[in-house]
Amino acid sequence: MAKPTYEELENKVRVLELRVGHLHLLEKELRSLEAQFSLVEKQLRQRQRMDSLGTLAQGVAHDFNNILSGIMAYLNLLSLADDNFSPSQKAYVQNIVNSVKRGAATVKQFQNLSNRAVSPKENIDIYTVAQEVFLLLEKTTDKLIEKRLDIEKDRVFVCADINEIHQVFMNLATNAVHAIEAKGLKKGDRIRLSVNAETRKSADLQYLPRGEYYEFLFEDTGIGMPEAVLEKAFDPLFTTKTGPENTGQGLGLAMVKDIITKRHEGHIEVDSSPGRGTVFHIFLPKADDACGLEEPPAVIQGGSGTILIVDDDPSVRESLQRALEDFGYRIIPAGDGEEGLARFKENAGAVNLVLLDMIMPKMPGRELLKQMLKIDPDVKVIISSGHDEGHFEDPIIKSAKNYLKKPFEITVLEKAIRQVLDQKGCSA
Repeated sequence: MAKPTYEELENKVRVLELRVGHLHLLEKELRSLEAQFSLVEKQLRQRQRMDSLGTLAQGVAHDFNNILSGIMAYLNLLSLADDNFSPSQKAYVQNIVNSVKRGAATVKQFQNLSNRAVSPKENIDIYTVAQEVFLLLEKTTDKLIEKRLDIEKDRVFVCADINEIHQVFMNLATNAVHAIEAKGLKKGDRIRLSVNAETRKSADLQYLPRGEYYEFLFEDTGIGMPEAVLEKAFDPLFTTKTGPENTGQGLGLAMVKDIITKRHEGHIEVDSSPGRGTVFHIFLPKADDACGLEEPPAVIQGGSGTILIVDDDPSVRESLQRALEDFGYRIIPAGDGEEGLARFKENAGAVNLVLLDMIMPKMPGRELLKQMLKIDPDVKVIISSGHDEGHFEDPIIKSAKNYLKKPFEITVLEKAIRQVLDQKGCSA
């Protein structure tokens, strides 16, 4: 066999070099694809975790809002009979009512992580919301931390959901306290909320819709965040609490960003580095006169109709029964769907209105409503649920005359009852 010539060997080497080059390119491309796949897989896992969290939140909301509903009903009864209360006692009752509303707002925010509900907005004085948070901080955190609210009363108004803005400040304040404690408390530590004297135009803020914006600065002298943490600070479920050097980052900041950017069309940025503290820059639209016209306080009218209350939670059922009986109504209670259907049949023609929960054992609210409509197509129903109305996209449920989201105030319920009973065709 003839030996290959030098030229033939040189050609084979070139072919091998080309093949090796191709292998290097293929290896590089494979690594790029692996990195992309890893990123997509990570995003999918995060999405699955958020979906699971949303499902869990929907289930917890029903039970938690039932608890809040019972508390709210009894608080309202106290408020309606507070003639002998001192001013401080009246203030205590109102503070508890506000706390119940905050609790309901927190549940709603967990629900909204997977369900983009539209929140009601009104003109709010930022000072009023922030002052409540800073007073709570003053009472519950170390006195060595200075709490400074550098915003004047009745000067800075934004169009917003008051409960959600309260949650933003509370989450940022909680993170600030954790960051200061992680660094080690010392004289001069502070948490400060301020606002830039001049509003910003959207032309200067390319990432925001057209309009004028207030820039709020929420500052702390805490441990600060390194670049790696800073990049993930707003990621859902990201946390550094397993380490001693950084605390307070996690779902709270994901909520903050969601509230500011998704539900208030604002923007948030964070500036931080280790040992230098943290500053959150929050941009919110300046309020205009068209936002959130306030309704006059509801006046209890009372009545004499017969109301069937169907709710599986005893505290909700009993508190609503007592309140509505005080207003003059006759109440028939039922603890689940099957009992509710039996009571409806027993009192055929006598029930003027049904207050109906949705999530119940034995027979859910939808099935009970369906059965009642077969018996009386004109039955008047107010649905009472811990879920938002949009959670139930069903023509049978949509046939109800009204929908109340738990927890609600007794005055709101009584007004809804009067509106339904006053509709044509009701003799109550």
